[in-house]
Amino acid sequence: MTEPIGSYQSELTTAFQSPEVIAQLSNISALLNNPLTQRLSNGPDYVVKTQLFVNKQPIDITIKVFKRQNWLKDWHDWRKGSKAKRSYDAARFLQSNGINTPAPIAWLERWDGKRLLESYYVCLFEPGISFRDALSDIYYNQRNNAPLMDLLHVVAPAIRAMHDAGFMHGDMGNQNILLPRSECDAWLQPQFIDLNRAKYSNTPLTLQQRAFDLARIALPGAYLKIFKTIYNNHQDFPADFDKLEQKARDRFWNHRRSGKWRHPIRHWKSKKLPKSKPIYPPVQDIWLWDEKSAQPMIVPGRKEKHAYRNWRYMLSMMWQGLCAAPSIYKRYQKLLAQSYNVPVDMKGRIGIALHPHPDYIETELALLEQMGNPPVLLRFCHHETTIEWNRTIALVKQLHGKGVEVMLAVLQDRQALLQPDSWKAFLTLIVESVGDKVAHIEITHASNRVKWGIWSSDEYQQLMEPALELQQRFPHIHLVGPACIDFEYLPVIAALGTHPKGQPLAALSHLLYVDRRGAPESTQGHKFSTLEKSALLKALAQWSDRCADKIIVSEVNWPVKHTGIWSPIGCPYETPKWRREQPGENDDDYANYMLRYYLITLCSGHVEQVFWWRLSAHGYGLVDDRDNFTPRPAFHALVQLLKLIGNATFTRKLTTPNNIYALEFDADDKKIVVAWTSDNTTTKIPSSIDYEKILDRNGKPLTTATISAAPIYLCKNLKHP
Repeated sequence: MTEPIGSYQSELTTAFQSPEVIAQLSNISALLNNPLTQRLSNGPDYVVKTQLFVNKQPIDITIKVFKRQNWLKDWHDWRKGSKAKRSYDAARFLQSNGINTPAPIAWLERWDGKRLLESYYVCLFEPGISFRDALSDIYYNQRNNAPLMDLLHVVAPAIRAMHDAGFMHGDMGNQNILLPRSECDAWLQPQFIDLNRAKYSNTPLTLQQRAFDLARIALPGAYLKIFKTIYNNHQDFPADFDKLEQKARDRFWNHRRSGKWRHPIRHWKSKKLPKSKPIYPPVQDIWLWDEKSAQPMIVPGRKEKHAYRNWRYMLSMMWQGLCAAPSIYKRYQKLLAQSYNVPVDMKGRIGIALHPHPDYIETELALLEQMGNPPVLLRFCHHETTIEWNRTIALVKQLHGKGVEVMLAVLQDRQALLQPDSWKAFLTLIVESVGDKVAHIEITHASNRVKWGIWSSDEYQQLMEPALELQQRFPHIHLVGPACIDFEYLPVIAALGTHPKGQPLAALSHLLYVDRRGAPESTQGHKFSTLEKSALLKALAQWSDRCADKIIVSEVNWPVKHTGIWSPIGCPYETPKWRREQPGENDDDYANYMLRYYLITLCSGHVEQVFWWRLSAHGYGLVDDRDNFTPRPAFHALVQLLKLIGNATFTRKLTTPNNIYALEFDADDKKIVVAWTSDNTTTKIPSSIDYEKILDRNGKPLTTATISAAPIYLCKNLKHP
């Protein structure tokens, strides 16, 4: 109920209706001018933090001071209630519905007739930072997906609960969501502030009202999509709702962008002020790492990608590809016809990636011993710290001392481009420390994916320049690249075009994921299976004078089914579609595909070396690191492959029906045929194959003379006692 407090009209909550509090609020100017008072925001309407004594004990409070208005707004507030009163009433409504907001204490206002002279909203002070500032800290400093996802899982349901209570905020910007923390630094339930534009009732909000609020949430496109799904109780965001939200978003942000035309004098004055760091970095500079899947996350949405896309680079890339296509295609046809026709020494060709983390190293080295110490790939990540780098350096030296061949993959982040001196120092540390202890150093990673921080071949060239300078100082190092990913060879051509002819790469390395949801023999575009893609990549290397005629597949795997956000295709949020479909492969198919991929790429003669990513990883590894490093079937299968043919020589591909693969190896005193079917059928072993015993995928004897999707070993001793 409204009552006078000194010269003010006011309303106090019951808990603060005491002479002590009334006396202090009646002289609110003294509170505002108290030396302990701290201004929390700038602008005509501003917020201060001060102290109010209740029962002679100080408590921290917040006072929102509203500016003087023009007569039209005063006339509106005379009829509808001032901003202070509306804030107070809205806060009381939220409290009554179990929605968090700083506890209201009072509103005060002083009128002269129908002109509002002073207006204040008083509430308890809640320590915390805004959603806006929390996001800014993540984008600029943490550069990590996990804390951002934690925020979305807290904020989106809170907004949904507020809307379900019948409350439309009206100004739901990131700055108006307060995020307190617990003593253990976990996020508590958000507090909604700046409530004077709110509309509320006991009836549910319409979709238009919900869309009006959501349109003001500022997030990069990919994370906004996740945010809206979480808001919708983790179900698909309805198409009609999404259309309304997009329309409201376009209207609001276009209005924001037009401010310089609507308020030219204000804009001109702001241009005169000293430049400050933007609240958020540009979308193309936001780079967020996801440790669960060991990759950065997609940040921009489709519209944002198009807005920041370097179209000059795109057109140049297509033109270079068009010019190179005839020559590459001739080589491709010749290479494809020669597939499996040349003997291949298998020694040192099958590699595996390790994770240089203290919780992994000891276990993984023991597992590596079981595999016979094949070549190892280790990552150096620019976004990590010198602690991680020095740990990896130590592991390289340890492996080198044991005679294990090591290849390095040097991964960039966006900061590598924004802070080139840091990137140069990073490369220098690696080369000076272990350059003479590794077989190859791959510079940059997946440069054709903007989530990895590179938007054009010019930026790729910028990252390569310090590496090429180091190679001149250390001519013994072997640089490889450009490490593009998937069946996208136009970016490979463009990247190679930036290299100096006098410093060709020692090999063309590529992350050749063929089809992460199908067999390695499956075709893309009705023509290109693993074999054809490998041959085409080899043809590209033969065509280019910027790299040696040598292909290294530096990364490949299949995602494991039912691994959720640890899967490389399920992170950072398991969408309703992924929950329904559960993408990925079961353990048996994963093991089969892995063996078949190794055999096709290497025995065809098109690929020199293949590194499996990764030995230990819940979502995609040979060993489940979330289950006490339990080996999956693929681990045992790879151990057996290395044991039987790791030092053998591939001799020929036997003539069989199209759905049967039969690859013959000479292994000391044995002849071994590795056989499987590519169409998941089971068929009899062709009579043309001569063998004495059959071993299954894991080396166990078989009595059934059939071939299936799981590779088997048909063995025959060449020397008899």
